[in-house]
This record gives sequence, structure tokens and C-alpha cells, in this order.
Amino acid sequence: MRTTFQFVGTLQPNAAQLIDELERPVRNAICDWLESKFPERLSPSTRAGDSFEVDVHGQRLECVAIPEDGLWSVRLLQPDAPFKDRAAVPGRTWTTEIALARTPLGVRFGIRVLSASLRYADEPVILTRPRIVVDLAARFGLREAHPIRATAWQPQSESDLLALQELLQSPGRGLPVYLLTVPDARKLTMRVAPFLLDHESLARRVQGVAYVITMPWELGFKWTELVGKPWSAFLGAVRTYRPGLDFDMDLPTDHPRLLAERILAFRYKDLTMERAFEEFLVDRAFEHSAGRHVDWGPCLFYVDARRRRAELARATASEDSEWRALYEEEIKSLAAKIEQLEHERDDALGIAESAERDRDYYTAENQRLRARVDSLGFQLSQKTGKSVDETTPLPNSYEDITDWVETELVGRLILHPRAVNALKKAKYEDVSLVVNALLLLANEYRSMRLGNADAKTAYESGLRKLGLRHDGSITSERAGQEGDEYFVRYPVCTQRRQFLELHLRKGASKDERYCLAIYFFWDDETQQVVVGWLPSHLDTRQT
Repeated sequence: MRTTFQFVGTLQPNAAQLIDELERPVRNAICDWLESKFPERLSPSTRAGDSFEVDVHGQRLECVAIPEDGLWSVRLLQPDAPFKDRAAVPGRTWTTEIALARTPLGVRFGIRVLSASLRYADEPVILTRPRIVVDLAARFGLREAHPIRATAWQPQSESDLLALQELLQSPGRGLPVYLLTVPDARKLTMRVAPFLLDHESLARRVQGVAYVITMPWELGFKWTELVGKPWSAFLGAVRTYRPGLDFDMDLPTDHPRLLAERILAFRYKDLTMERAFEEFLVDRAFEHSAGRHVDWGPCLFYVDARRRRAELARATASEDSEWRALYEEEIKSLAAKIEQLEHERDDALGIAESAERDRDYYTAENQRLRARVDSLGFQLSQKTGKSVDETTPLPNSYEDITDWVETELVGRLILHPRAVNALKKAKYEDVSLVVNALLLLANEYRSMRLGNADAKTAYESGLRKLGLRHDGSITSERAGQEGDEYFVRYPVCTQRRQFLELHLRKGASKDERYCLAIYFFWDDETQQVVVGWLPSHLDTRQT
């Protein structure tokens, strides 16, 4: 069993409508959709909000209504049916659950779809979105952290950019945001669409599983100023802002950006260029929908709603015979809940096992690629007598350092999110020295840590040339007295604390314009330098 689709949002009444008046048309729309999938028509009492159970030829439709709680929950169980050009898969069944909950802000709507397959039903499961999501969005103004629309949202003003920034950081956002930017046709030397991808097609296809934003050229510069160059996108690039974004703690690479040139060279599912990348984004959005954790809030799906109904009935029962029947009903609902949780556990374990296999594969692949890059860099330097970095333009401003590290020092050195944020406030006057110090860490220091011959001598020579000192940052005992000042969370997605045990430094002035300090540690697993803070000194109790 696996989950194939999940969504939760709010249907909001218009200005002249009460929430109670919204429930009935929403319920009717859901019943219309259920009738299109079920072989029998639903009774008027069903549409009025009554509980019911219907079995027809191996298909089952059941509903629990709890008017006093403002809850309505329906479950549809069906065998697999033909889909597009694919025949029905024997041994596969589908469960669609829909829940409505009345709240002060509107009607909360939750839906999830599960697929169960017997061992011989091994055809790939196609991830799709139930049409009812699109229907409700079109008729009633469905929203999550942002309205669920079939069109892209294009900011028109700086206030819209602030609203976009708020959306990206919203704790209620569970869907990825795809930001599309305007390409420079002259730079690409070809005729291209306004946003490379067909943004309207993409918005329709990911409605309910992702948001699509199209950034106008003139506002793109303001957006870069607002969030910083490492977090922006421009010149036709497409950026994915994943849910849970934290500009202070996340790495920009956690929210991937693909440049226009890469999009035009993209290949996926026998497709090429823009169409291939659009298909890739659609698949990733549906995979995220199926695998994410969802906070359903007040929405109760069928098994939970049935248990809630039994609890309420028992609270008002008066006779022993009623008590016995209600306890039996509650026991049945609890048994059903246990069975559901077991399926959900198996689903989660399956996802975890798959993720673990993927992680192991990509970790090994990463190590192979790192070794290959190191080998190619060494061969090139042997042949030309120059290091790879000598032919690459170096950044001359702090705002360009993050992108440069991500593209040119990849696999050798990374900037922790704390270091990325520190660069935004950097005051040290010699940017070139900071850049060359990072190069020294990425090359000579890393080579020394890898045990290469003569690397220590080369590193010490590089330190003297740049006028830098390599020291321990602070003792571990004293670091513990400074709270989190000398620690970072690493790997970034974990709660593990990593001590910034080393630093390069130059100058003794308390003026940040004239005193440099770069705090770092060596990650033996990925064999790279992790910079956790720069270019100023970290505080101690004395300072």
C-alpha cells in the first residue's frame, strides 16, 4: 500500500456568504464527483449530510457525518480502472478519502488517495490528482498558504515581492514553489519563450501540488536585492523553493536552481529541452505530494470520524444495551484504526527503505564523482602547469562569493548557511583576501587533509604568502561556555552540533574592516572543508 496524493486547504465563503451556507454546495460538488465514479446515484439524504454505507459490485462508498462537530467524512473504495492508454491492473485497488470540517475561517478540505497492490500487481503506480481538487478550486476559492489556481502568479509590485517572501517562509506552506524568470535571448543566441517553460501549462498541471510564479524582468532585480543573490534566480533560470524554507538555516542548494543553459540541454523521459524540464518538475511535485507529512488539522478521515462518532454516542447513552452496542462499535472503529495505522506504517517504512537505498547509491556516486573531479583537476594542472582555479574569474564582491563557491569549489569546500548569512553583513575591506583564503582551504589545506605529498609545505607557504595564521578557534571547554556561538548544525538537515574548531585569521584590530577570521572544520565523510563563519571574529565572553 502507498499514498499517491495528499492535499489539505480551506474553502472560504465570499463576503455575502456564511460558512454554514458554503458547506452544502461544497458537499454537493463532492457528491457530483463521487457519482461520476460510483455505479449508483446518491440519495437526497446523502447530499443533505447524513451518514451512509453503500456496496455495489465490489465497490464501496461510506460516509460519517457529525453535525455537532461540523465534520463530514467520506471514503470510496474501488478496483483499478483503465487510465488513458493503460489497461486496468488486476489485484490493485484504490481508496479515496475526503474530509470536510467547519472552522471559523471557512470549510477545511482534506483529501488523500491510497493504492493497494497484491504481489503480482507490479505495474508502476501512476501519481495523479483527483479532479475534485480542480473543481473545488474553480468554484469556491480553495487555498493552502496561497490560492490554488490553474494559472501562474506574476508579482506586479514590490509589495507583491514581500507577499512572495512571506509565502516562501510560511509555516503553513506544504507545496513547492517554482519561480520562473525571463531569459536573455541575446545571451542564449536563440529565440525563446518569455519564461523558457510554458508557464500556463505548468501551472495547470501542478495545480494543487505546487505553485508557479513568473518573475517580471524589472522586478527580478528587486527580488535579488530582497533575498540576496544566492537565493534568487534570473536570466531564464528556474528555482524550486521547497516547503519549510528558512533563509537563515538552509543552504541555497537545498532549494535548487537550474540555469537557462542547463534547461535547454535537459533530457528526461525521452524528451528534450523545456518540455523535458517541465515534465521533470511535474513529476517531482506529485512525488512530493505523495510522500510528505501533512497536518490535517480538524479534518478527520473515515476511520477517525467513525471513532469520534462512537465516542459522542457513548457519552449520551443511557441504557446498558445501548452502552454495549456502542462499545462494540467503538472497538470496531479502533480495530479499523489500528489496521489503518499498520498500513501507514508499512507505507512509511517502504518510503524510508527506498530513501535509504537512494541515499546509499547517491553517496557512493558522489564519492566516485569527487574522486573523478580530483583526478581530472590534477591531470589538467600537470598538463598546463596551472591550477584549475587560475582560469576561473574570481568574485570581487561578497554577494558573488556564495555562487562562486557553489559552482567552482563544489566537492572541496562548502559554506554553511550561517556563513552565507554572515557574508550579507561582511565589513572586511579586502574581499580578494577572503576569496584567496577560501581557495587555500579548498586546495592546499584539503590536499593536506587527504594526505597528499608535500601538501603541508604548500599550505604553510600559502599561509605566509597571504599573511594568514592557522590556529585553533577556541578550546572545546570554553566553546561550551559560549552557547552556540562556536557551533553549527551539520549536516544542515540534522540537529547534530559541529564545533568550529579551526580558523584562519589576520589582524588584531577590533574594527571588522581590518580584522579577518574564517572559522571552519574538516568533514572526513565528504572530504571537504565546511566554513561556518566569516569574515569577522566570533564573540567570546571577554569580547
